[in-house]
Amino acid sequence: MLQDKVKIRIESGKGGEGSVAMYANRCSGGDGGKGGDVYLKGSMHTYDLSRFDPEKIYKAPNGLPGQQKERKGDKVEDLTLILPLTTEVYLENNLIGKIENDGQVLKILEGGVGGYGNATLIRNREWRSNDKERANQMGVYTLVLKLKSDVIFIGYPNAGKSSLLNELTNAHVKTAAYQFTTLEPQLGIMDGLVLMDLPGLIEGTYDGKGLGTSFVKHTENCKLVAHFVSLEDEDPYQSYTSMREEIRKISKDMYEKPEIVVLTKTDMVDEKVLAEVTKTFKDKGIKVLSTCIIDEQSIDQLKETFKSALK
Repeated sequence: MLQDKVKIRIESGKGGEGSVAMYANRCSGGDGGKGGDVYLKGSMHTYDLSRFDPEKIYKAPNGLPGQQKERKGDKVEDLTLILPLTTEVYLENNLIGKIENDGQVLKILEGGVGGYGNATLIRNREWRSNDKERANQMGVYTLVLKLKSDVIFIGYPNAGKSSLLNELTNAHVKTAAYQFTTLEPQLGIMDGLVLMDLPGLIEGTYDGKGLGTSFVKHTENCKLVAHFVSLEDEDPYQSYTSMREEIRKISKDMYEKPEIVVLTKTDMVDEKVLAEVTKTFKDKGIKVLSTCIIDEQSIDQLKETFKSALK
């Protein structure tokens, strides 16, 4: 299952201890090294938050101790946690940042400074301790994934969304003739565009029926809604308006996004029925086109329509 939310404890490294050493009858202990910082980094090659264990503490290395002859503790590596796009980062319910782009880096914790060695202390007698500076930083962070896509596919189960995602992209989504074959959002790449099949929308989703509304947050970052309506439905336009009403209840943001209606399964009706249904949508001022997975020309037209709409 897609893991799109997790709460984890993260800590930076403590500063290393200063050295107490003598050389040639003088203080020669070096300062401790700085503790590791903590960074979050975005990657398009990771897809959810399943790599994170809520029971684990994610901690950067502590700084290394100072050495004799005033040698400072060696530098330790920082801790970098890899996150999928787009991940929102919360600390105590406050949004502190978003990881939205591949390679984007966000520093969230600073490592402690190294402790003073006795060579430093003897030269600066007013410096008695820097234990407070040596302490590391820590926090319990909530990571919330909101999948990033250019086009989302919506529609009732069995509208053919998953089959068309497979046809348009490199996705390999399971398809079958029953509701909720797809149990979580599925992504595919089409000529550099990210398409996402949003599962589980049925009449009553707003009230918790079916798979509920947990996946709706993944629509926030999309640019275009492709609303799939099956021509096998008794009244395709009624199916469309019912789904639109459900979306209005669930998410004002999704309801107001640019939309294209895609009539599917054209091979199941004759040309007269297709023309009548198409006219019904166009008479309402709704942008509509039709397709079928066995009609290569209509698939190509669908691709070009998506690309043109996103320019």
